[in-house]
Amino acid sequence: MNNVQIQKFLVILLAAIASWLVYYIVDNIAFERSAATRVRQMIAERSASIFDRDGQKAAARLGISLEGWKSSLYWAQIGGSFLNWSVGGVFARGLMMAAVVVIAIFLFNLPVIAWLLAVILFFLPLLQVRGKADETRKKVKRLLPETATVIAAEMDAGSTAGQAIERASELPGPLGQILSDAVSQARQSNRGMFSRGKSKGILLEKLEGHRLIELNTFAMQVDRVAAKGVDAPRIMVEIARGLAREYRSHVQQTAANMDSELLMPMTLFFFLPFMLVILVPIVVTFSTMF
Repeated sequence: MNNVQIQKFLVILLAAIASWLVYYIVDNIAFERSAATRVRQMIAERSASIFDRDGQKAAARLGISLEGWKSSLYWAQIGGSFLNWSVGGVFARGLMMAAVVVIAIFLFNLPVIAWLLAVILFFLPLLQVRGKADETRKKVKRLLPETATVIAAEMDAGSTAGQAIERASELPGPLGQILSDAVSQARQSNRGMFSRGKSKGILLEKLEGHRLIELNTFAMQVDRVAAKGVDAPRIMVEIARGLAREYRSHVQQTAANMDSELLMPMTLFFFLPFMLVILVPIVVTFSTMF
């Protein structure tokens, strides 16, 4: 590897790191939109890009299954991100960015290690979707105690379990949307909201399909409470208190592990740029000497 190749690779590496840092900063800045803009986006029909139209076909032709990506995209969209994307679109975007790097490798005769950048960029859209999906899952876990409290209050006020679920489905947030989907499907299919005997209820079936342990446990608890009759409100209150205690314990444990969780951001934003600033001039100097 000669001096020119080293300099080209370092430029590409620094550009990739800078692009990621800019994306991370912009992605975490919340811009407040006007009411007119929000209404216009709500009523506007989603437009599929060329990536979303042809991405699924390209994956099928290459023999690549995207079934494992659907869950992450669903969770990200429940949280309000990537609403216009499809699973094929995620694949096509990564494929396009990887193709650009591959073309650059052949045009500029980049070293073999540059292929690693192509692999990283191919999975970058999927990693973005999974990041938003993880954020939505955390929001759902945080909303479980509040939602259980609303259900318990509605049942204590004389509402049935089904009516309490409908009331909870009106709450803002991803969990409210998940419950709303279950309520809507129960109405359309004329099936029971809760399990009866060997027949599984819509609520349990839908929530178990999201593959989130805390959500599955919540669904099973509510499903069992619905069959308790007059004791249902009291049991639901105990469930809400239990979920609140569990979440409080989780928050305390997370706070105790904060030092280890901050290690990666500190490495990316401080240690890595600092080492690059020191090592790049040294590598360039040594390459010119030989």
